Amino acid sequence: MESLGYVLMYFNRGTLPWQGLKAATKKQKYEKISEKKMSTSVEMLCKGFPAEFPMYLNYTRGLRFDEAPDYMYLRQLFRILFRTLNHQYDYTFDWTMLKQKASQSQNTMLQPGASGSQQPMPIVSPAPPQQ
Repeated sequence: MESLGYVLMYFNRGTLPWQGLKAATKKQKYEKISEKKMSTSVEMLCKGFPAEFPMYLNYTRGLRFDEAPDYMYLRQLFRILFRTLNHQYDYTFDWTMLKQKASQSQNTMLQPGASGSQQPMPIVSPAPPQQ
């Protein structure tokens, strides 16, 4: 469950603080990654994103290995965020839209002077700065 939280933050941020660490051996590399994960606060990792993300990670980090998570609570966190952000259940997913844009881009690229570069988008926009 904690790993899923890291995947969500990877989608949001585009990178994680422990990516790209170098070491002499694989064992040392994994030790560095583990140290970096443990020393990276949830607040720092989720800075600028809605509160549901640090809530999720703090909850999952606090679970014992043999403890079953409260899936309803975790699902509700993101359902509320979904509604707060005024998203609609339209069954149109990002990867579907990317396929459509890619096929449109291929058609457009056949026209002179067209360019089809795209930037990855976070799954949610960063939260506005708090005052």
